[in-house]
Amino acid sequence: MENKTLPYLKAIRPSLDTNLRLGSFLLKVSLGTFSSSSYSHKSYYLTFDTGSAITWLQCEDCRRHPNQCYRQIEPPYPNSKSSSYRSLPCNKHPLCNPNECIGNSCAYNVRYVDGSHTRGILAHEMFTFPSTSGHDENVPLVFGCGIDNKMSYLKDEDLKEAGIFGMGWGTRSFVSQINSISHGKFSYCFPPVRQAAQGLPIYIRLGSDIPDYSGLTSTRLLRYGRDESYYVNLLDMSINNVRLNIPLSYFRKGGPNMGGCIFDTGTTLARVSQPAYQMLRQAMDRHIATADTSLVKVAGILGYDLCYRRGNPARGHVNLPSITFHFEGNADMVVQPETSFYINSQDFDYEYICLAVGPSDGNGMTIIGSKTQANQLLVYDIPAMRLYFGPRDCSQNP
Repeated sequence: MENKTLPYLKAIRPSLDTNLRLGSFLLKVSLGTFSSSSYSHKSYYLTFDTGSAITWLQCEDCRRHPNQCYRQIEPPYPNSKSSSYRSLPCNKHPLCNPNECIGNSCAYNVRYVDGSHTRGILAHEMFTFPSTSGHDENVPLVFGCGIDNKMSYLKDEDLKEAGIFGMGWGTRSFVSQINSISHGKFSYCFPPVRQAAQGLPIYIRLGSDIPDYSGLTSTRLLRYGRDESYYVNLLDMSINNVRLNIPLSYFRKGGPNMGGCIFDTGTTLARVSQPAYQMLRQAMDRHIATADTSLVKVAGILGYDLCYRRGNPARGHVNLPSITFHFEGNADMVVQPETSFYINSQDFDYEYICLAVGPSDGNGMTIIGSKTQANQLLVYDIPAMRLYFGPRDCSQNP
């Protein structure tokens, strides 16, 4: 299984789906080589995550005591039945950490800031993706075969997500492993989740398949040590073009997993550091009070912190403001009301409007989540250390 085959591939174009309840974007993968008459490979959905590097999914050995599986719709990956599956030998591959092994195989162990975790074996496997040729293309990758896994957001249900598809910094990342195709560049454009859930085609574009982005604004990408997240310098925020004048210290990077601002598709809502969020919340409350007196503040619902109610007939996003994130290099990302507010109109008497930005937890990190990135074309140029972005109608799949 040698990567020398990759330069001869057509441009692969992985496709995305959504989990409407969680508001997340999922990348469809097919992998393995099976002799079964009913299938030649197995397909799964993985959370598309720019905040971490390793791609992993639950494998069959998570069912063996004392290992742990979380509940998912599809059975765990039957790696022992795939003729193309090969575990990496301990200490004999550049993607292995020294002396991190399970038996004679190279191992991995990842803990996420939300409390989720995965542990398992690093292995070679053949993945299959759609391509611009109209035919599927085989791509050999190293992935994590998870045998002890937990998803912290799991409720009493079977998840569509079988694991995580890592697009962050690092040599284990998908974009790094296929560098001969991606040239260290990838792009995506998320429609709002409710639109995406109606079956709109959404793709990840790589390398030469990325659309023209010469007209987009850009800011510097930052990396801190072994942290796999894409950091940027956030300088301030605005409500309807009125600056909040938030102190720079509220966005400053601290120690590992502390402070700073990241673009993270593995997180849905935007999260702002606590002191900056309090300034945003107070300013938003003042703005709403004068912009629309029919909006009455109520207790938060469905995990949202700042919510309002107004009587029917529903008026949707009327009189709601935009929010702007001001990044280094005069790079402004304007988030329109349709993206920055959640609206629930299912009540017969009222509609409920909530700010789709919340406070971060104790780590002080500001996160630009996947919902906040809706209707923005984003291009990550890793060799140039630049993030490009600009408004687009993502339902047109640019």
